[in-house]
Amino acid sequence: MKNLLNKNKKICLVPEDIKGALSTEIQKITTKSIDLKLSDKDIKYYKQGDTVELFTVVEDGMLYFKPVVKEVDKTEKTIKLEYTKEQYELLQRREYTRVDFSKEFTLKDKENSYICECIDICAGGMKFATEAELSCAKDYVIEFTLESTIPIQCFFQPIRVDNGKNSKTKAKNKKNIVSGRFIALKNIDKIAIVQFCFKKQMENTNK
Repeated sequence: MKNLLNKNKKICLVPEDIKGALSTEIQKITTKSIDLKLSDKDIKYYKQGDTVELFTVVEDGMLYFKPVVKEVDKTEKTIKLEYTKEQYELLQRREYTRVDFSKEFTLKDKENSYICECIDICAGGMKFATEAELSCAKDYVIEFTLESTIPIQCFFQPIRVDNGKNSKTKAKNKKNIVSGRFIALKNIDKIAIVQFCFKKQMENTNK
């Protein structure tokens, strides 16, 4: 672990209440603990004894594990997380792990709304099928939910639009296959998507 994590390493942290999810940097690290500095609005979500989820990008992929909150210092606005090497998993994947995600969602431009069917998703973007003729030169408003009912809304920029004729992924009912990236995605929403993808990936790995 000491070789994978170090001081000033950027990490994402998710407490039991997803509203307290955040990105921050490691202030101090030992072989058994990690110290983090939080803001007033964030520290209230972290309580001694709680298990939290931590993930970050490392050289060989994504690092994910569940440390326990050992100490909470509200005066100094710091928390100490305790862990063991047996707790983490190194996921040998690209930075933004993509997972299958079959769910309908809404996409809008200035004039119209379209129902699209998601094929897969990652923190950086998604792939979906749609009857809409989308332009890579335009941004679109999209809104979708993951496992909860809390909507995620942001802009979507198509990078590739394929009618399915030359694609390995065949669109249902000859719909267009669109791949693209999220724009203006809130940090808490990005963390929620990454957390969702991690859980799905681990479920698939453990089958």
